[in-house]
Formats: sequence, structure tokens, C-alpha cells
Amino acid sequence: MVKFRKIGLVLCASALILSFAGCSGSNNGSSSGSSSTPASSAASSKTESSTAGESSAASTTESSAAESTAAESSSAESTAAESTAEESAAAESSAEASSASEGDVKDYVYFDNSGTKWENVYAYWWNDDYHLITNKLTGDPYPANKEDGTQDLGTSWPGVQMEKVGDTDIYRCVMPVEASMIIFNSGVSDEEIQAGTIGYQTADMAFSDANAGQVYTIDTSVEAKAGRGVEKTKYKYNEGAWSDYTA
Repeated sequence: MVKFRKIGLVLCASALILSFAGCSGSNNGSSSGSSSTPASSAASSKTESSTAGESSAASTTESSAAESTAAESSSAESTAAESTAEESAAAESSAEASSASEGDVKDYVYFDNSGTKWENVYAYWWNDDYHLITNKLTGDPYPANKEDGTQDLGTSWPGVQMEKVGDTDIYRCVMPVEASMIIFNSGVSDEEIQAGTIGYQTADMAFSDANAGQVYTIDTSVEAKAGRGVEKTKYKYNEGAWSDYTA
């Protein structure tokens, strides 16, 4: 009987021990699970926060780059507009200056060199009173062969060299205001003629403001005549005609 009581006590003690162990394990498991969940949540929250921060930073960088590109584009457009405006103003200024210096057709007198093909073309003029002759565009003495600007027939030959008009055979010079006589010639000086160089010229021709804007053409079908003595190498064309010049 005593023996059975001891066995019962042992069984009860064992049951109590097992029951205590089970409760302790359950409490530990619950505690462990509860502790793990907040850590995982915190890690997840931190990851999400970091991703959001990176996304925000990327968005800020893209926005800054877009603003910088827009600013550069605006600056380039502004610079291009300013450059275009400056070029346009310069072109207008150049056109005005060219117009002022060029004048129009009636500011010039012309010579047609297509039949003669002289290497150089000169115009020599004078008037009956030998007084001042001026450049129509500038108003300056033209040519000024003496200190008072009047013609010196002894030293002014062959006169003023004419300029070629583009790729044509037409030559021109600014109208000599107050000139009453004119000669077109090949630019050979008197000294060269006396040395035997061949030169050509037109006859002495009446000239006036009515010849402004006109072109003179030599009639090469009529042979030029040689001079005499020291001018035997100077050939003169006595025929030709004036006509209105059309550019």
C-alpha cells in the first residue's frame, strides 16, 4: 500500500514537471514570435523608406537636369536671336552704305569696250573755261590736277581710270559735273606714246549733263586713224554713238 502511494506521488510530480515545461515552452515560443514580427516590420519599413528616398532623389535629379537643359536651350535660342538681329542690322547698314556710295545709273557715264577690248579704259574731260569740275557723288574736285581743283590739260592725260561693271565689257566712272568735253582712251600716257607705245582714243566729243546714265560705243567698222609726228602711234576713232545704259 505504501509502495503504491510512492508511485502515485512520483507520477503526480512528473505530471507537474511536464505541465510546467509545456507552459514555459509555450510562453517562450509566443515571446519569440512576438519579438520577430516587429523586427521584420521595422526592416520592411526601413527598406520602403530607403526606396522612397532613392526615388525622391532620382526624381529631384531628373527635375534638375530638365531645368538645366531648358535653361541652356533658352539661352541658346536667346543668343541665336541676338546674333540674327545683329546680322540683320549689319546687313541693312551695309546695304544703306552701299546704296549711298553706289548711287544710281544717272550718277555715272559709261563706255562699251566690247568692240575695242582695251586692257584699260580711261575718261579724260575738260570744259571751255577750265574751271572746277566735281565728282557728282562726293562733290569733291574731280580730278584735282591743280591746287584749286581745275583741269590742267597739260598733265592730266590720260584722265581718270574707269571701273569694269561686273563681268561685262562695260566700264563706268562717276559723272564729272561741269565737264563740257570728253575723250575715252586706252590709258597710254603721252610719254609712252612718244616712246612708241600704241594707244587708242575717241575723238574730242561734246559732253553735258544730258549724257548722265548713257553709254558710248565706238563704231569699230570705221578704221581708227593714226596721229602724226610724235603721236604716230596714237590711233583715234572718229565714229561712235551715245545710248541710254540699262544695267
